[in-house]
Amino acid sequence: MRQDRRHTRLRPHPWLGTIAVVVAVIAMTTTLSWLSLEEERSPQAPDRATVEIEPSTSPPTPLDTESFQAAIDAAVEECRRVWEAQEQPLQAAAISLAQWQVHVDAMNQLVAGEITFAQATAFWEQTRILATDNVTAFTEADGEYVASDPSCPTPVTPDGIAVDTEALAACDEGIEARDETLDAARVSIRTWHHHVIDMDLLRAGQLSPELALELWRRYWRQGVDELNAYREQLGEAKQESCDGA
Repeated sequence: MRQDRRHTRLRPHPWLGTIAVVVAVIAMTTTLSWLSLEEERSPQAPDRATVEIEPSTSPPTPLDTESFQAAIDAAVEECRRVWEAQEQPLQAAAISLAQWQVHVDAMNQLVAGEITFAQATAFWEQTRILATDNVTAFTEADGEYVASDPSCPTPVTPDGIAVDTEALAACDEGIEARDETLDAARVSIRTWHHHVIDMDLLRAGQLSPELALELWRRYWRQGVDELNAYREQLGEAKQESCDGA
C-alpha cells in the first residue's frame, strides 16, 4: 500500500554523527592554524620594558657646565644691581629714624626722671628740624625702589651639574634681609610722620593740647616697639653681603 510522503520518517544514517564531529575538528584546526599564521605575520606590540629609555648617566659636557655657570653669574650681577638700588632708601630711612629715635629717647628719659621737661623739650625741638623733609626723602627713594620691581633671580640647575652658587645665595639672603629692614622702616617712619604732622598742627592751633598729648603718648609707645624692630632687623642686614656690590 502506498504511504503518504508527509508521514514518512527518515532514519538517520549511523555514521552521520561521526562525520559531523570530524568536520568540526577539521574546521577548528584550520581556524587555529590560520590565526597562528596571522599572528606571525602581524607586527607585535613591543614590550614596554624593552623600549624604556634609561636616563643618561654620562657626565655633563663642559659646554653644559659653562652655560649654567654663565646663567648663575648673570643672576649674581642682577642681584647686585638690586642690592645697590636698596642703598638710597636704606640711607634715607636711617637719617629719618635717627631723628625719631632721639625724639622717643627724650620721652623715655623724661619718664625715667633722667632729664627735665625743659631738656626733653629741647630735644624735641631739635628733632623737628628737617623732619618732614627727611620723611619725604625716604618716601620718594623707597617709592622709586619699589616701582623698579626689584628681584633677585634664582636659576634652576639640574642635578649632576656642578656650578658655584655661593655668591648668588649670599646676595639673595642679603637682599631679603635688607628688604625686611625696609619693611620695618616703613612702619616706623609712618608713625613718626603722623607725629610730625601733629606737632605742626599743634603749633598752628589746629590741634588741642589735650588731644596732641593723647596722640603723642600713643605714638611714643608705638615708636618704642617699632624702632626696636627696625634696629633688630637692621643689625641682621648688616651681617649680610653681596660680594662685589
